[in-house]
Amino acid sequence: MSRALREPAKVSPQARARVAAAVAAVGYVPDLVASSLTSRRTRLVGLVVPTITASIYASTVAGLSQVLRARGFEALIGDSGYGPEDEEKLVAAFIGRRADGIVLSSVEHSDATRQMLARARVPVVETGNLTRKPIDMVVGFSNYDAARAMMAHLMARGHRTIAFLGASLRGNPQAADRRRAYDDAVVAHRLARAPTLAVECASDLDAGGTALLQIVERHPRCTAVFAASEVRATGALLTCLRRGVRVPDCIAIAGFNDAGLGAHLVPALTTVRVPREEIGRRAAEMILDRLEGRRIGKKTVDVGFEIMVRESA
Repeated sequence: MSRALREPAKVSPQARARVAAAVAAVGYVPDLVASSLTSRRTRLVGLVVPTITASIYASTVAGLSQVLRARGFEALIGDSGYGPEDEEKLVAAFIGRRADGIVLSSVEHSDATRQMLARARVPVVETGNLTRKPIDMVVGFSNYDAARAMMAHLMARGHRTIAFLGASLRGNPQAADRRRAYDDAVVAHRLARAPTLAVECASDLDAGGTALLQIVERHPRCTAVFAASEVRATGALLTCLRRGVRVPDCIAIAGFNDAGLGAHLVPALTTVRVPREEIGRRAAEMILDRLEGRRIGKKTVDVGFEIMVRESA
């Protein structure tokens, strides 16, 4: 029975079914704290996400949880609110609960967080971006390269006045990389430049629509908008449809993160697709391989991205 509960992958399906039936019958709950004292394993992996309200992180959580659960582990999930101090608190809480590994949704952290993780000596996987100097391991993609690729796509369609809708850069290195890619493309290709062509707004439908209206009012010659999230892009597109502004004939709209909704809009949304479920799976596999003594082939894994060209741009 103990093996079936601790290491279900090593027990036959029939034995697992019998144990599960017995556990359900008596309402047994294993004492994980006591078992961790002898095994030195809690079979828990901590995951820090910047927000639980963004659907893009759901795919990463699903991929991570699927791999962990299949090998007898569970995920603990915490919301940092894009704040380095809150990330510190979550990492401290995970370490205090003796998590066997930690997954972080960023590659930028406070010195205190880095010091805690160094002392804890548990496997750590950073995600959401790439870095040349990971704390331990990293699985992600280049937000900068992805945004530059989308700008190249819009320029190839002849757009010279391109607006940008992005998130606040504070505590959000991914957003900072996307904005930097936009700014660099504007300078490198001598596109139209103006402070009010690039707008920071909340990641919701209303904010995306409102930001689009402000840009069009100030810059009537703007022919394309690159929104650095699918939600902002969807809000902008829906606002155009309500007001009779033809997309892409009057203005092209492109997004970031192919979360699923954009493909079903009319016109369908051109966007950046990132394999976020694969990021979760790979992160879990790397942590479990380390815990089980297997050699890690590459400590940096670039999952890449894809420009999904659809009718909106």
